[in-house]
Amino acid sequence: MMCNDLELELVAYHFGLTPDDRRSEIEAHLVGCGPCLRAFLDLKRAIETSEDGAVPSTAARSRLRRAVADVLSPAPKWSWWERPVAFAVAASVVLVAGATMRALTSGPGSPPYALADR
Repeated sequence: MMCNDLELELVAYHFGLTPDDRRSEIEAHLVGCGPCLRAFLDLKRAIETSEDGAVPSTAARSRLRRAVADVLSPAPKWSWWERPVAFAVAASVVLVAGATMRALTSGPGSPPYALADR
């Protein structure tokens, strides 16, 4: 691979637009050629730190931030009726458990009174 040919493909390589076989050729060349590696690193730095390019609008930035936040920490989506139903079910379970414990522990021979009868 010639260095001149490689310089034309460095931008496509940076953005991952080169085919896999060509990508492996470029990587092999970059490992062995210092000037091409420096040229790639300079190009990469210029692309990633450039402030001369177009700036996304405030609305686009906020949409992007919301999308990233949704992907990184997806919150459960409760519909308007699911939350009260979940609370009602949880409260019912607690009430039934309390009533069951009261019924089991209030009669003679129940655990709190079992030792006193002996």
